[in-house]
Amino acid sequence: MAELVARRYSEALFEVGKEENKLDEYLEEIKFIGDVCIEYKDFFELLKTPKISVSEKKDVFEETFEGKISKEVNNFLKIILDKRRISNIFEITKEYEKLVDKHNGVVKADAYTTTPLEEETLKLLEEKLSKTTDKQVKLTNKIDETLIGGVKIILGDKVIDGTLKKKLTNIESSLKKLIV
Repeated sequence: MAELVARRYSEALFEVGKEENKLDEYLEEIKFIGDVCIEYKDFFELLKTPKISVSEKKDVFEETFEGKISKEVNNFLKIILDKRRISNIFEITKEYEKLVDKHNGVVKADAYTTTPLEEETLKLLEEKLSKTTDKQVKLTNKIDETLIGGVKIILGDKVIDGTLKKKLTNIESSLKKLIV
C-alpha cells in the first residue's frame, strides 16, 4: 500500500516538475526535507502525530521551510500533510528520484570493493559503463571485505564480477574439471 501511495504522489510531483522544467530542483528540495526529518526526529514526529491539527502542522512547516523550498514543493507537501501521508515522505522521495533518473537517462549501479575507490577511479568506471550501456551511469561505492580484491559491479540485473574471489572460484572449477 505504501508503495502505491508513494508512486501516486511522486508521479504527481513529477508531472508538475516536468511542466515547470524543475525536476532536479524539486528532487533536491524533497531530499532536503527528508534530511531535515532524519536529523530532527522530533520535528518529523510532530508532523506525523494526530494530536496536532493539520493547520498547525502546515504553519510549522511554513515557518521552517519558508524561502528554502519552491512554492510548488511547499504546496505538494501541504497536500501530503492534508492527506496524512507525511510518514511516506521517504518512499515518495525514492520513487520521485527513480522517475527523474529514468527521465534523465540515468542508471544507478553499485561498485563493491574491499577498500573505498578514489573519486577519479569511480568516475572512470562510470564513464566506461556509460559508454557500454548508452546511459548515464551513477556508481555508488560499497565496501565488501569478503571480496579479497578487485571490483564487482551490480547494474540492474547485470553483475560484472572482476573480483579475485570470482577468479579464484573459476580457477578452482577449472582444476576440478581437470582432476576428474
